[in-house]
Amino acid sequence: MKVVAVVGPTKSGKTLLISALVGSLKKHGRVGTIKHMPHHPIEDKGDTRRHFQAGADVVIGLGQNQIQFKVSREGRLNSALDELRSSGVNFAIVEGFKTSLLPKIVLGEIEVANNIRRVDMREINDRLIEDLTQLVLELPDYSV
Repeated sequence: MKVVAVVGPTKSGKTLLISALVGSLKKHGRVGTIKHMPHHPIEDKGDTRRHFQAGADVVIGLGQNQIQFKVSREGRLNSALDELRSSGVNFAIVEGFKTSLLPKIVLGEIEVANNIRRVDMREINDRLIEDLTQLVLELPDYSV
């Protein structure tokens, strides 16, 4: 399973970018997403709904007090990634978790470890999505 995180400030376009990546990666296999929602009540499912509407096969939301919905019972990123793997997902896109060690596509000017590509949402187009898809396809398989 290939795993990439999309990180950036609030309202930077993370969900829009993830939705486009989900649609593109679906051509290559099953896609799952994980959304980090530490300050959102569990009832606020707008972004995770958008992941599902974009074609994600499995969506996990890790919310307030590490409550989750949809798939996992544990409140940790590794547990959620393991849940996606056991669901037969080929690609996992994680929204948030900027302090994780995952490879990251970065929106905005934040500095994070394992930045593999910085993206300006004003430049989003089909070619950028194809480039990012190729980048994900070339990632090594995720291991804990």
